[in-house]
Amino acid sequence: MSDRDFIEDEYERGGVHFDFRGFLFKALNLWKFVFLSIGIALLIAYYINVRKQSVYRLESLINVESEQNPFFTANTSISFNWGGVSGKTGKIMTEIKTRSHNEKVIDSLQFYLDYLVQGKYRLEDIYTDAPFKVIINRDKGQMLGSIIGIELLDDRQFELSCSFAGSSRQVQRYADKKKYKVKVPIGEFKQVYSYGQPIELPFFSGRIEKRKGDTSPAIGSYFFRFSNFDGIVDRYKN
Repeated sequence: MSDRDFIEDEYERGGVHFDFRGFLFKALNLWKFVFLSIGIALLIAYYINVRKQSVYRLESLINVESEQNPFFTANTSISFNWGGVSGKTGKIMTEIKTRSHNEKVIDSLQFYLDYLVQGKYRLEDIYTDAPFKVIINRDKGQMLGSIIGIELLDDRQFELSCSFAGSSRQVQRYADKKKYKVKVPIGEFKQVYSYGQPIELPFFSGRIEKRKGDTSPAIGSYFFRFSNFDGIVDRYKN
């Protein structure tokens, strides 16, 4: 009997049957490659996760109350949407998304200023966990985008450092959000200051103070960086 006749005969008997047991034994013979592939996939996923910057999401519940009952007004018309979004709630939601509201939030929380520390794979944002606080002069320009290093020496002093490849840097004055360029010294800049001492430099103006209530060691390497105010507002608004 030819192969074609055998296949036609099998179809006539009810179809070709899949040999599951034979396939299972063949698959079990490849268990080493299966476990190896799973291990490689898990290893790749682990390194991607530990190197990726953490992204946090915040949710908030807002309670909107009206001091006056709409049913006891002189206007007899009832403008009330059952099961829908009321006019007052919609107005608040719209106001939260406006640029003016986000500017106030960014300005009050100083989200344009990043406190950083060197992590295992990258610089980590520590926000208020830094043992010091940067008090800026809002009427003077602060360098945008570049990292300023701060080495804590003891309870009284620290070293400010920065590296410049060119002779100019862009700064922003946060009082009026104006941006302009200033001259900076080419090469490495290092200078020792005391906590609370006013610092007047072309790329930074302000002072560094110890954070109240912080019990961290008075030594260590940290960084801080200023960002474009308008860019940060657009990012949070969207």
